[in-house]
Amino acid sequence: MGYLFLLLTILAETVAVLYMKASNGFEHKWSAALAVMAYLLSFVFLTLALKRLPMGTANATWAGASTLLVAVLGVYLFKEELNPKQVLFLTLIVVGLMGLHWSRQ
Repeated sequence: MGYLFLLLTILAETVAVLYMKASNGFEHKWSAALAVMAYLLSFVFLTLALKRLPMGTANATWAGASTLLVAVLGVYLFKEELNPKQVLFLTLIVVGLMGLHWSRQ
């Protein structure tokens, strides 16, 4: 269940960031409100995940995975661009997350 709650944490934070971008600096109140609600959900899910998972691994996985999702969705939904260096460093996040997972075994 810990990893299910961690996945929900990652998805909720990703949604929150996307709605913050869509709110255009809080000009669009509904988008801003949805961002705040999604962040609240992410903290609830993270709290539940931490009942079963180590803090360091859970926090690193949450931060890294949501960063990756936001970067990729930013390209597709908001026409943002990633340069080769950014792609390299996002790839290193993936390597780091894989290393964290493998080090627990």
